Amino acid sequence: MKTDVFERTGNQIADIAEAAGDIAVKVKDGWNDAREDVQRAVRKAKVFTEESVADTREVIKANPLTSVAAVAGGAFALGLVAGWLLARRGR
Repeated sequence: MKTDVFERTGNQIADIAEAAGDIAVKVKDGWNDAREDVQRAVRKAKVFTEESVADTREVIKANPLTSVAAVAGGAFALGLVAGWLLARRGR
């Protein structure tokens, strides 16, 4: 009888260890899949950014005065908004 109890306990421990091993494999696989997805997304973002920078450079080279005027207008508008917000804060 004691042997039977020890044998069942040993079998249960083996089942638990096997289940834990299966869980560990699933977690490892999930982690690897997530890591690969993130790496793929980073590569895509890098390519998109490099292409955008190259396109922007081409536009600036083709239209330098328009580019300078656009930056100046944006800076002026930003200055107006900042000045308006600071003036409101001072009241």
